[in-house]
Amino acid sequence: MTLNNRSGAKTASFGVILILWVLIAVVGVSARPLLPVDETRYLSVAWEMWVHHNWLVPHLNGEPYAHKPPLLFWLINASWAVFGVNDFTARLIAPLFAGLNLIMVAVLAKRIWPDKTTIAHVAPMFLVGGTYYAGYGTLTYFDMLQCFFALLGWYGVFVARDGAAKKGWIIAGIAIGLGVLAKGPVILLYVLPAAVFAPLWHKSWSGLSVGGQKAARAGGGSKTASSSGPVTNNALGMDRGGNTFTGRGAYKRWYAGMGLSVLLGAVIALLWAVPAAVFGGDVYRNAIFWGQTAGRMVDSFAHVEPFYYYLVALPAMLLPWMFWGGLWRSVIGFGWRKDLDAGLRFCLLVAVFLLVAFSLISGKRVHYILPVLPLVSLIFARVIADLPTRRIDQVPLAVFVIILGVAGLAAPFLPGFFDKIPAWVGTLDGWWGAFLLAAGIALVLLQARRVATVGVIAGVNLLLVAMVFMIAAPRLQTDYNMRPMAVYLKSQQQAGHDVAYWGKYHAQFQFLGRLEKPIPVLLAADEVRDWVDAHPNGEIIARRDNPITGSKQPLARFDYKNDHLVIWDAGTVKSDPEGVLAR
Repeated sequence: MTLNNRSGAKTASFGVILILWVLIAVVGVSARPLLPVDETRYLSVAWEMWVHHNWLVPHLNGEPYAHKPPLLFWLINASWAVFGVNDFTARLIAPLFAGLNLIMVAVLAKRIWPDKTTIAHVAPMFLVGGTYYAGYGTLTYFDMLQCFFALLGWYGVFVARDGAAKKGWIIAGIAIGLGVLAKGPVILLYVLPAAVFAPLWHKSWSGLSVGGQKAARAGGGSKTASSSGPVTNNALGMDRGGNTFTGRGAYKRWYAGMGLSVLLGAVIALLWAVPAAVFGGDVYRNAIFWGQTAGRMVDSFAHVEPFYYYLVALPAMLLPWMFWGGLWRSVIGFGWRKDLDAGLRFCLLVAVFLLVAFSLISGKRVHYILPVLPLVSLIFARVIADLPTRRIDQVPLAVFVIILGVAGLAAPFLPGFFDKIPAWVGTLDGWWGAFLLAAGIALVLLQARRVATVGVIAGVNLLLVAMVFMIAAPRLQTDYNMRPMAVYLKSQQQAGHDVAYWGKYHAQFQFLGRLEKPIPVLLAADEVRDWVDAHPNGEIIARRDNPITGSKQPLARFDYKNDHLVIWDAGTVKSDPEGVLAR
């Protein structure tokens, strides 16, 4: 189906946007290597699951890995079972869910606003039209899975609201259970507010205590009159217009259904967690049942940021929409007092709740609030769809894209003109910036209406993300490609050389080298001495950011970021441990 504005100008359809997303996902996965330390770590966990056939307890470098549940690792192993062990199909799992999220946003929009079909077409374009979502969606992380199950849970809540209580709460329960298996109990923080705060966002619940109960008493306590249609015995005790209740029983049925959906989700999660806890041991059991849930929520041990972190991060996540004047004129001109329907209240309430809740948690990372983006996209789509279309000005957005294009074209030449520009900037493949420059000029010339322009901007954004990947590809392949070193380590292990790592090791080499033996981690000087004594033919990996001088030279050296990873033989380390292992 093609979206048309009233003047007949055509924009990219939802189907075309999905096809573009597939192309961007393929470009993103192909252009860059697996990025350390997170992507390499997660593929290594999946690899050890594959090698050792241990589907219950994930392992990393030979130790139980309790930081994340197993669903992503199961899906990666499923792809390997079909296509063989490779990194390409494994890395398409997260982009696949990013695409499914676009479909899920459209499905949710149709459920919330069945009479406003434009919202279902536009909301996914707002979502994928965000540079952060499109860029992050190509990375092998857990958040795209979590976002999908949050959307599925919200959909279940609306199905229950519309009268199919059993079906709706089953959907919500499945979403909760699989969400726990995707990233842990944090899924409850995404899904439950939609159900708990239903009296606040639904247009009739706020009047229940005054109108609903009085009407119930007047009608014998079981049914009420309705101006919208006949009374039905659905989950909320409302008619199909959502305007009538059967009394306090509506609350009881609603929250009882919510409780049963949480119970169903818990059962699904425990089907894995209980046997995993039995076979994983005491430390693993404590980690999955406490350390990675309440412990992380109360006093996170990593990524501590100030309270206002997400207030700063969210506008950046909404680029390039922040530069589109037509959107903000629509937001300002929208009739918020008379047109603030249940769907808008739902999106606003849940989004604000999530921002406040995650701001209160000490550990913060931008992708923790990724599920807020679909809610914002629904809000933008609702505002755009409800206003009369008119000509708009894309100049601020066009200038933003043009600046990026010019910067890309100029990047390879900057180090030669400015001494303070890092040398690595010159390694960027800046000629791809010409495509961005052309896209920016096209936006200047564009004369379309609001709804139509959303699809065009979404397409330009996907082009922007693809070009950034291509521009950065040479640098990423030089400084973040762990494969050459991983292959070297595999050859050393096959030749009978034991290998250890000096410092904190994140298993960057386990999957890329297809290593089947763990790499011991040495964190103290006495551990180094003991290890080289026990492994005289062994080798030690160390990170080095200062020049290597003197006669002692490493066995091998590999680029990593702005310095190197070097490999020393045990004899050299034993003769001068402080010298050769110094950063």
